Amino acid sequence: MNVEIAIVLGILGIAFLLFVSEKFTVDKTAFFILTSLLLFSLVSPEEAVSGFSDNAVLTILCLMIIAISLEKNGVVSWVAQKMIPIIKLPIWVFLPFLMISVAFFSSFIATTAVVIIFIKLVNELDKMGKIDRSRVLLPISFAGILGGSCTLMGTSTNLIVSDISRKSGVGRFSFFEFSTAGIVFLLISIPIIYFLAKKFLPRSAAQKDINVHQKFGYITAVKIKENSKLIGKQAGETEIWNENDIRLIKIQRGKKHLKNNIKTEVLEEGDVLWLDLTLEDLTAKTESLGLNILGVDHDAIEENFSNEYHEVIILPNSRFINMSLEEFNMTLPNNIYVKGVSSDSKYSKSNNYFKKIFSKKFMNPGNRVLLSGDLSEIKKIANDSNLLFANTVITEPYIPTYKKLISFLAIILVIVLAATNTFSILKSCLFGVALCLFTGCIQLNDAYKGINWQVIFLLAGMIPLGIAMKNTGTDVFIANQLFTVLKSVPASVTITIIFAFTMLMSGFVSNNATAIIVAPIVIAVAAKLSLNPKPLLYAVMFGANFSFYTPMGYQTNAIIYGLGIYKFKHFLIIGSVLSLVLLIVASFLLPMLYL
Repeated sequence: MNVEIAIVLGILGIAFLLFVSEKFTVDKTAFFILTSLLLFSLVSPEEAVSGFSDNAVLTILCLMIIAISLEKNGVVSWVAQKMIPIIKLPIWVFLPFLMISVAFFSSFIATTAVVIIFIKLVNELDKMGKIDRSRVLLPISFAGILGGSCTLMGTSTNLIVSDISRKSGVGRFSFFEFSTAGIVFLLISIPIIYFLAKKFLPRSAAQKDINVHQKFGYITAVKIKENSKLIGKQAGETEIWNENDIRLIKIQRGKKHLKNNIKTEVLEEGDVLWLDLTLEDLTAKTESLGLNILGVDHDAIEENFSNEYHEVIILPNSRFINMSLEEFNMTLPNNIYVKGVSSDSKYSKSNNYFKKIFSKKFMNPGNRVLLSGDLSEIKKIANDSNLLFANTVITEPYIPTYKKLISFLAIILVIVLAATNTFSILKSCLFGVALCLFTGCIQLNDAYKGINWQVIFLLAGMIPLGIAMKNTGTDVFIANQLFTVLKSVPASVTITIIFAFTMLMSGFVSNNATAIIVAPIVIAVAAKLSLNPKPLLYAVMFGANFSFYTPMGYQTNAIIYGLGIYKFKHFLIIGSVLSLVLLIVASFLLPMLYL
């Protein structure tokens, strides 16, 4: 092992620790990799920035724009709404059908976009009392991941592995090249997910206390107005005490903070009340009770009012991770106000609860924050800072039917042109984007705002690492070490080991980053073993996608986890069983189909 290989391995090791620890956002870690490679002259400046012109990166960029057009023009939402009649079916029919539907759409449209639309639909149906979302949302996320693995354009990971294969001389993947395996994985997984979800996921009846807590959605401060009907009454005699889904935490009177015996405290004009309540009660009952919503400024210096409230969820790798609420509030522009923060069952009954929110590292993946103010600014912050826009009261404008049809036609055009090998998938995607742009279905400004630039910079920053591994012979060095282990085992066992290692790694590191690191090594291993590299690359691709056992590896899992319905153990139990079954199936299926 020479010095250059040692440096590459060192950079790779540090990057892995940064990805796992989430010390920095993934794009910042990727930029660290890029600059480190330049610093040690492991890549040329042209190679360092080559990721920004890479076929896979540009294809993913185009697919994001088309997905934005589909969502903006209501196509995915319209399709989801048409599925509402199936909720009348028994759960054993409804849930598998829903999973198949999500998987189908995820095969051709960005998985995350599809899952977010269905989350919104399921939440609305849950509010109407038609379904229990706790039984549905995790299966939807898993189905989206499985469906996205069935075609070349289903996930960005598939495109990345295909492009690495093309650059290495193995050849790019065709649109449905690995769909047979993907469909088998999907069909085997659906009944497993259904039965495990039925047994282990929380239910309405069994989880009554949890559901009650879920009503305590946000911690916020309100101020008693001059003519409020609460004035002169003991707190325990008012609606804010007797209401099941409103909880009074403390009373702030001037500089005093009253937390003990507040039930018998007589309320006065100007008192600041800290409440734990739902978004619905926040917007519907505060006015009738004569309260002004202050938000989470615990000094209550200013009163900023708004009729628009926007829920955002802190996603993994957000720049707000590990901030206190006070720090988070201070980073926002002057025209954005924090109106509430999600209550936490672990701390809400603690006497030091407020100290924990304002002084500790409160901002963690899954925490929800309620914002008001300039909507475009909030959307920009969400896009730039890896926040999920979870709910908003803004009414969507009327969308002409022709825009829906053209947006739908754009994705169909891409699928047909790419699937029939008329054009490459990049060329097909460029035509699809052009159709959306020149017909006015999407404006470039909307595209710029909606693109997940963090993913683009992650990919563009990671690709030079693969180039450096090849330039320095690091991929061959690692392959030689693996060769000594794998040379005496059958090819099917080699596939199993690669699948298992990639799946394990992707539970803690981004699935895209995992694929970029592992795929070049696997190609070198295949050459040493004189094996066809494609089955091994399929193992990398499926293994990287199938990060079910933690909520961190795949963005849809992180979004579902952030809603506060599930605990880590639900992903661990159901995801581990599913992962183990898929590993066993892959051990037989991939060699049988592709060796």
